[in-house]
Amino acid sequence: MGGRILIAENPRAGSGSAAERVTSLARSLEAHRFEVLRRNDPEGIRREIVDGQRSESLAAVVAAGGDGTVSMIADWLAPSTPLAILPVGTENLLARHLGFDGDPTRLADRIVRGPRRPLDAGRANGKLFLVMASVGFDATVVDDLHRNRRGHIRHWSYFPPFFRALRQYRFPLLRIATDLRERPLEVRWAWIFNIPRYAIGLRFVPDADDHDGRLDLATFRDGGVLKGLVYFVGVVTGRHRRWSDWQVERAKRIEITSTAEVPYQLDGDPGGFLPLTIEVLPGRLTIIAPPDPAT
Repeated sequence: MGGRILIAENPRAGSGSAAERVTSLARSLEAHRFEVLRRNDPEGIRREIVDGQRSESLAAVVAAGGDGTVSMIADWLAPSTPLAILPVGTENLLARHLGFDGDPTRLADRIVRGPRRPLDAGRANGKLFLVMASVGFDATVVDDLHRNRRGHIRHWSYFPPFFRALRQYRFPLLRIATDLRERPLEVRWAWIFNIPRYAIGLRFVPDADDHDGRLDLATFRDGGVLKGLVYFVGVVTGRHRRWSDWQVERAKRIEITSTAEVPYQLDGDPGGFLPLTIEVLPGRLTIIAPPDPAT
């Protein structure tokens, strides 16, 4: 084997065990005669990726972090640069979807022997996302969490901003236009999925396809805390897909506006406020797939 591999680390993700796993991965890759570079600051990561593509190409880039770290790195990658994930964040939705389990030895083997396949991405107001985008209530929770964050994010970190959003969020009307419809949708909840996973194992759109050249727009029509509780139970049980106030459509371009100030989030990080324009980028990334057991 051989070549240069960049391990791009998020210094705030995970605990001390994360550094141990990165070190173990680096040693395994070096045993396969790769030159391993480790960087843990965004500017250093960006420089290695961009400069590496202009001169000596990278054999692969490993994102060691959560979904936000992967999205940040992906924004700088050329479509042909192979990407792998060492999950050390809170949710790691993309890693779980793609079968990256966090074991350094298996990951090194996957990098060496695994085939490469394309992965779509979304671009929201110019910024890349790989898992999903959402507008409204849960984006308000994410924005609150990051503004008041202290140290590493854990699942319980979401509870205080969640309960603040229950008291304060007013569920303003969202107007959504897509390339598939003449009249805009008018709803109170909206998610845009590239993969079929969401936080705490929820499956809003279980058949979302990460390389079909489309994004899955999912909406609920009505607002309010009590209605939100009903919707949550519906998603947990899978019954929501039969309800008349639930709608899903696959689109290449989505535009969302509101007369109120409404936040949006991308892969678990605050994105900004409406208006929002989203488009799909087919085959934007190259993912290292699991090796064929027969090889």
